[in-house]
Amino acid sequence: MSGVSRTFGILVVTLALATPARAETILISSGLLDWTGGIGTGANVTLAGDGFTFTGRTGFGIFNPPDQCGVPECTLGSSVNLRALFTGMDLGGTATFEGRTFTGVGSLAGTSSAAAEWTGSLSIPTTFTGGVLTAPFTFRGDFAFEEDPTAAWRRLDLLGSGTARLNFTPYPGEPGAFRLTSLQYEFSSAPVPEPTSMLLIGTGLAGLAALRRRRNKEGMN
Repeated sequence: MSGVSRTFGILVVTLALATPARAETILISSGLLDWTGGIGTGANVTLAGDGFTFTGRTGFGIFNPPDQCGVPECTLGSSVNLRALFTGMDLGGTATFEGRTFTGVGSLAGTSSAAAEWTGSLSIPTTFTGGVLTAPFTFRGDFAFEEDPTAAWRRLDLLGSGTARLNFTPYPGEPGAFRLTSLQYEFSSAPVPEPTSMLLIGTGLAGLAALRRRRNKEGMN
């Protein structure tokens, strides 16, 4: 057996024997991602919902607000990408869940980690002269922690939505161009359907419809 095949076989066996993390869904009903600064600066982030809280600060991640338009300046009619993704050491802080406090989230020596992703977009109106623009966003993330050194990690699936507020100021020397100077993603308490749950609901409804068609066909015979 070649070295590559042997390595692949070990990897398959390891994945097959690994105990998956137990997952639960937490609705993030309040919190904020707050960024104000220049290129390469992080943001403050808070998450809260269903007995879970997280307070910390982001690193760089997939997020560079001054370049959200694809170039340093945003122009009239351009689309602004609201995606922000942080994971691993790019999302550090303190979390609480079920009365337990986790410090050093995301650190190499820690026993917990978090990931968070905001998605959405907005278009700059052609009549825009500067100021604040808003748009909805959706949020998905997870928080994983070690319950017991001998057991699998426990994972919380984090879901949420809210409103993004972006402040633009005129770009010096370029009429109709703007620079993003601050950004906030503020969560709301509106429920967010979990994609998996929606898939199960859809599958269930399809099954009921098939059953109804079958019974109608039998009644006609």
